[in-house]
Amino acid sequence: MATPARSSAADRLRPAPGDALVVLLVLCAALALLWLLRPAPAGELTVEVRLDGTLIGSYPLEEADAPVYVDVNAPWPLTLELDGRRVRISHSDCPSQDCVHTGWIDEAGEQIICLPNKLIISLVGEQDTQSKDFDVIVG
Repeated sequence: MATPARSSAADRLRPAPGDALVVLLVLCAALALLWLLRPAPAGELTVEVRLDGTLIGSYPLEEADAPVYVDVNAPWPLTLELDGRRVRISHSDCPSQDCVHTGWIDEAGEQIICLPNKLIISLVGEQDTQSKDFDVIVG
């Protein structure tokens, strides 16, 4: 009895020597993109507090020995906690508490939004103050 002949499809499932080169090139391209698209350091960060679109406070983030607490008088009062290079809402009287659950933000461009208060807390870095252009407008 003769042994069955191997199908050519089985041979095509094995990696060819050129496949390793393709995988290596894709990996190198991905690493290069990650390095080129890494965020730039923000430098000094500033916390901007906007209530209904109006700037009501601006606080520079500085390394401190103890956290700094800022009370914000809004329809639902809340407390900001500034701790070195990060900020969070530590307490809020709003019903949903989503702003409190957001936690710490520590990079330029990040925001905490409290919808019941119509309040936006933004971290602004040096490069953010120079360019206020929009990336995308939908609608």
